Amino acid sequence: MTRLLLAVLFAILMVSQVNAQSTLALQEKCAEGAKKFFFEGGNNFSQRDKDGLWANNYQSHYSKSLDKCFILLISLYSPKAKGEPVLWSKTLYDVFEGKSYGSLFRTQYENFNWPIKECIVRDKICHSEGEFDALIKPYMEE
Repeated sequence: MTRLLLAVLFAILMVSQVNAQSTLALQEKCAEGAKKFFFEGGNNFSQRDKDGLWANNYQSHYSKSLDKCFILLISLYSPKAKGEPVLWSKTLYDVFEGKSYGSLFRTQYENFNWPIKECIVRDKICHSEGEFDALIKPYMEE
């Protein structure tokens, strides 16, 4: 009986180690895929051009429960011309399918008001950045 119990415990430990290694490999694959999505997808610019300044950044996350890799792109465009709006956005994508899961777009004029122009995650409309962040939380955290 003791040998059987030890064998069962050993099997459980081995399976959990294999699952942990598998998850780590998938997290690494996700991080590399997100980096490629960002740098090779034309999103990797932080530059000043004749019209203004573009800046982009990203964060990635492998969702074990959904078995998907997500990237959250964060972009800012600041024009040179006065009176032109500053544009700011967050967009959530599935890295390997290229499918958009949600987006938040805001604009700001000289009065420092950042009204939301679009806020949606899947089929749910949101009305604030807080709502957007709450709706993408299941994709970006576990």
